[in-house]
Amino acid sequence: MKTYLGLDLGGTNAKYGLVGSRGEVLERGRFSVRSERGPDGIIEEMIADLKALRDSAPSGGKPLGLTVGAAGRILTDEGVLVFAPNLPGWRNVPLAGRLSEALDMEVHLVNDADLYTLGEWLAGAGSGLDNLVGFTLGTGVGGGLILGGRLFTGSFGSAAEIGHMVIEPDGLPCGCGSRGCLETIASATAMTRTAREWLAEGRSSAFQGRPDDLTAATLFDMARQGDRLALEVFERVGWALGLALTSIFNILGLEGAVIGGGASAAYEFFLPRMRKELASRVFAVDADRVRLAQATLGDDACLAGAPAMFAGR
Repeated sequence: MKTYLGLDLGGTNAKYGLVGSRGEVLERGRFSVRSERGPDGIIEEMIADLKALRDSAPSGGKPLGLTVGAAGRILTDEGVLVFAPNLPGWRNVPLAGRLSEALDMEVHLVNDADLYTLGEWLAGAGSGLDNLVGFTLGTGVGGGLILGGRLFTGSFGSAAEIGHMVIEPDGLPCGCGSRGCLETIASATAMTRTAREWLAEGRSSAFQGRPDDLTAATLFDMARQGDRLALEVFERVGWALGLALTSIFNILGLEGAVIGGGASAAYEFFLPRMRKELASRVFAVDADRVRLAQATLGDDACLAGAPAMFAGR
């Protein structure tokens, strides 16, 4: 049985696992990412845990390789983590090379949203499609792109930064330096900010008078209870996602989109407006034939994507 290692490096925790060739997670583990240890200390922890997992692999030989997903700017071909916003002190770290040498195996380093998309494509909601876009809605908005059954990262290894598509040219400032990016509307952070701003304007809601209690999770609960303000927040999110999808589908003629991440818990509330915008605007594809789906793999998505970086092996 062919197996692979996967590791999802976050700012608080790292999840790793042994994965079969179809994206099935056979074993899993995690460790705390303590930023005070710096890159060297965290990499040492990675190596120790991954070696233990590698050596415990079932009969049939050691895993064929490792895929690591991390947030930030990555040079995929060089295996270098240039900058990670949630990992202080990580600048130009040759992570793939260090892990490859220590583990004696091929290692790929990719953006975590790319790896998430690969997982959903291989074993989740996007399986069976050759051309697919993935969205991750969390603190920010990430994206991944599958073209012709392969991950597309562009000439500089950073394609599919979907969260920084401009939706409102004169909109709110984004952390990237631009304005009106999708991330300023459709991230969990943006959803709660919008709700608090509307509460401050006096809009009616069950949370009127206590905006500090408002979180993404409580916003989802409010929508389930029919709270008008919460539903209007998700209407706006659906509008923005629909515009983004329209541009992506018109340019690339994709077969589908998968939307995941913590804020995709509100999928049922933003889906109708998202579909409406897509159906009324898209030109290059038949809106009724494209697959729009909520991600299904949850925390396992990044691990499930690990084998996809070793196509044919």
